[in-house]
Amino acid sequence: MNSQFVADFEAYMPAEFNGATYGKAGILATADEAGIDVCVVFPGGLPPDPKDINAELLQEAKGESRILPGCLINPTLGPDASDDLKRCVDAGARTVKLMAAAHRYRLDAPCVDPIMELAHSLGIPATIHSGSPMSGCSPEFIGTLAQRHPDVVIIMDHMGYREWTGLAVQAAVENPKIYLGTTLIAAAEPISIKNIARSGRIGADRIVFGTNSPSGMAVNGVNGIRNIGFTDEEAALILGENLKAIYGL
Repeated sequence: MNSQFVADFEAYMPAEFNGATYGKAGILATADEAGIDVCVVFPGGLPPDPKDINAELLQEAKGESRILPGCLINPTLGPDASDDLKRCVDAGARTVKLMAAAHRYRLDAPCVDPIMELAHSLGIPATIHSGSPMSGCSPEFIGTLAQRHPDVVIIMDHMGYREWTGLAVQAAVENPKIYLGTTLIAAAEPISIKNIARSGRIGADRIVFGTNSPSGMAVNGVNGIRNIGFTDEEAALILGENLKAIYGL
């Protein structure tokens, strides 16, 4: 049995998935199947105002040491978004998730600044979805945001996968507190992660493992990192040690 510490920076807790009940029991069963010790978990929906689903997740996760709850925040809601972030952190949230593609803003828009400033003052990282420039989620926009908030740790999910990995690497090179997250790409094309880690630009110490479960296959993600030919040290950093340092686990 592998004794390596494994932590997932991005999993979700929908009430149902694929026609079956999911919730906290589903999160833990998925983690057990993949050999994941700790999961950072977000609500399983994307409503315009995430306040209620944030509260539900925080209540459901209470007392479960293997779950680090995160909250989804929509910066376009202005002061209400900041108020919800404060409430969530007071109730145990460990990170803020920004999903511009769902909430229809650009990640480098001014409305995001108050949330990042608050993340800094609260001492939490920001977990940020990356993807198409047309959806507002270009890694380039995340890089610009990071330059305005250089003291906030940012985990960039999907690491720009698939068309924008070059932009993701460049953003991380220019901003030392950006970490590239492996959600989906670890299961689908882990060779891309290895190529990035061996490029001489961003190493394994700046890459964190995530599954995007339950829609992402957690077992495949773990196996992707373990079987693609990383050294033991590289695999340990990516699969858990980097996230352990970010969250002080």
